[in-house]
Amino acid sequence: MNKTVELCQTLDELKQICLSCQNCELGKTRQRVVFGEGPSDAEIFFLGEAPGAREDETGRPFVGRAGDLLTELFAKAGIDRQRVFITGSCKCRPPKNRNPRKPELNACRPFLERQLAIIKPKVVICSGLVAAHNILDPKARMADVRGRWFDQQHYRILPTYHPAAVLRGTVKAELLVEDFQQVAASLPNV
Repeated sequence: MNKTVELCQTLDELKQICLSCQNCELGKTRQRVVFGEGPSDAEIFFLGEAPGAREDETGRPFVGRAGDLLTELFAKAGIDRQRVFITGSCKCRPPKNRNPRKPELNACRPFLERQLAIIKPKVVICSGLVAAHNILDPKARMADVRGRWFDQQHYRILPTYHPAAVLRGTVKAELLVEDFQQVAASLPNV
């Protein structure tokens, strides 16, 4: 891990370093770094894939249609989005919304690891296969891991589908609500 990143004690310190990152090719094509947002003591850490066009424009994670749907699905499960830290596996938008490549994910990995170390969440929700591969298992199949708990040293992981899959009509919204309800039930203070 980059020594400077490793020394960061707050999300604000980490964000300042992340905003000037040029550790991969995406640094040359992005409009804005999408560092993530939410409370620094969030019990739930929501890990997505990579920023889309709207996120790249605003510098905020999960905005636009997928973000609106995420907020709605959280609410149906009894989770207040304002109490969740939301970020992506990759902090910059890949061209044409393609999935981030391994070197790009590796370039962002120190930021993700430090975010987790600073926030100390109880649960990490992996939204989509890229997130599940990045933090859980690079060979995982969503059909095998979705809705199942995986224990890590300091937090539990729950993989689920990405809200975009609901928008595309390939997944029913109820599946995400069920998964989010599991998370809410596991955390009495959410």
